[in-house]
Amino acid sequence: MQFRWSKCLNRLSLQTVLIVPFVVQVIAVVGVVGYLSFKNGQSAVNNLASQLRRELTARILQQLQATVERPHVINQINANSLLQNDLNILTGQGEYQLWQQAKVFPSTNLIYCGSEEDGAFLGVGRSDGGIGDALIVQTSNASTDYYFRYYDIDPTGRRGLLRSKGNRRYDPRSRPWYRAAEAIGKPTWSEVYLDFDVMLPTITAAIPVYNRENGQLSAVCATDIILSEELNHFLRNLEIGQSGIAFIAEPDSSLIASSTIEPITLGRGENTELLPGNQSSNPLIRAATHYLSDRFGGFSNISTTQATFMLEDKRQFLEVVRFNDGHGLDWIVVLVIPESDFMEQIHENTRMTLLSCVVALLVAILIGLITTQWLTRPLLQLNTTAKEIAQGKWEKVVELERTDEIGELSRAFASMVYQLRAAFTNLEERVEERTTELIRLNQELHRLAQVDGLTQIANRRQFDVYLDKEWQRSIREQQPLTLILCDVDYFKRYNDTYGHQAGDRCLQKIAHMLTQTVKRPADLVARYGGEEFAIILPNTDENGAIYVAHKIQMALQALQIPHQSSEKGYITISMGMATMTPITGEIYQSLILSADRALYLAKAEGRDQFCIGKHEEG
Repeated sequence: MQFRWSKCLNRLSLQTVLIVPFVVQVIAVVGVVGYLSFKNGQSAVNNLASQLRRELTARILQQLQATVERPHVINQINANSLLQNDLNILTGQGEYQLWQQAKVFPSTNLIYCGSEEDGAFLGVGRSDGGIGDALIVQTSNASTDYYFRYYDIDPTGRRGLLRSKGNRRYDPRSRPWYRAAEAIGKPTWSEVYLDFDVMLPTITAAIPVYNRENGQLSAVCATDIILSEELNHFLRNLEIGQSGIAFIAEPDSSLIASSTIEPITLGRGENTELLPGNQSSNPLIRAATHYLSDRFGGFSNISTTQATFMLEDKRQFLEVVRFNDGHGLDWIVVLVIPESDFMEQIHENTRMTLLSCVVALLVAILIGLITTQWLTRPLLQLNTTAKEIAQGKWEKVVELERTDEIGELSRAFASMVYQLRAAFTNLEERVEERTTELIRLNQELHRLAQVDGLTQIANRRQFDVYLDKEWQRSIREQQPLTLILCDVDYFKRYNDTYGHQAGDRCLQKIAHMLTQTVKRPADLVARYGGEEFAIILPNTDENGAIYVAHKIQMALQALQIPHQSSEKGYITISMGMATMTPITGEIYQSLILSADRALYLAKAEGRDQFCIGKHEEG
């Protein structure tokens, strides 16, 4: 092979030999620099994306926390006011306080209390079903025959003119928010529902109020917030890259807020319902919902994580946070930022690097041509003279009129050429001989280090190395890993009866049988020690391990190796198996321990069988 390379190179001109390596080096250096620049840019993008996702989700969580804390603060204030008689639901007095709260907290839709005594109701809410700018008083008590009355509020917070009347009686004690607070007995949230006026996702915070004297329920105070009005505005004003999105969903994937402009409800009228994420018209929301559902085995199983997924062959950065407030809320905050939002400048730099590479290449070729012309002119003359010498024209003296190294080379060329040729030829032969011998010895040492000398299967050292590698792979891929330990039953009796040479042949037969039975490329059969064998089965669950154990039993029974000192009359083995899907922090010795315990149990229960070990944590 070396001779062929030399022959090919010798066919090239000296100019080519000088220019090509020079140009290749320039291309290689510029290419490596460009590649490292690109990779560093990608690393910087990953770090920036991670920091940006954390910052944005932190801001979203902060806004969520503030949004859901306010209603409970308002409810607690109103509960205290009821106990101090500053609010009177039965007479419908005290709306000034509710008006102040609605002014201070514009994110609320309706602030109200319902009486346990007779079902009276007093509240202050926003006009137009909760999305208008005006505030109105809503009352329902004995004086109104429990029909709603809606009053304007003047700039001082006092009740003004009657705006309208309700057309049906209202009893808050039958409402879900009232019953939830009554049943739980502490501050709580209702489920997200669609407000019957504006059909937007709404949630109610409620608190039961108990009489201080007898401890009986006297009222329930509650506050409604329209989630989409409060959170959509906030999410749409977040700067999520150039085309990133954020959305908040319930565990069933129904959207309750989104940074996109699409509606988050489906249908009309009474058939209106929250929009599931997998039915969104936004491709990022739809793709993120599908990805999370597939990864976690259902949207409700999602936990806080950072990840990436592909959409139309483009990488998307994903941040998911599970939000809980301690009062029953369980929401999922999802942030998606396309990698392309960060990579535009990186691609521009890559294009500039490629352009610089082309310019450098052209300059290098020009410099190489000038340099090689200066170098090769005298060398070509020397080459011509050398050819004449090779033809036997020894009478011509090789001497160039130069004082540099080329001139000295021409003067020493004639006397050195034959000596160098002989020396190099001898040296190459010796190096080739030594290299061949070293390769052969290394291959033999490598084989001896991994193979058991008697059975010609993997030895204990190779078993430990392979088990550790598959253990780490199973942690990364979260795939099951099975280990089967096999022990030849009554093997000492066999040696005592037939002799150690027969025992060695018996072990060789069993090893050959195991390798013929366990045939998957990733599986490993090893001699564990003495008469014990071990089988590593990657990506194999308990059912698969049982199947392999049955095959081994049938194969060994078919061999019918005589053993007159055994109860069966032929060689049998006991097996202990253990299957684990390891997690980070666990060590593979726990798998060995489980399999060893199962082997001990199989032997204790009569041998010629297999038992399944159970992993014991801690």
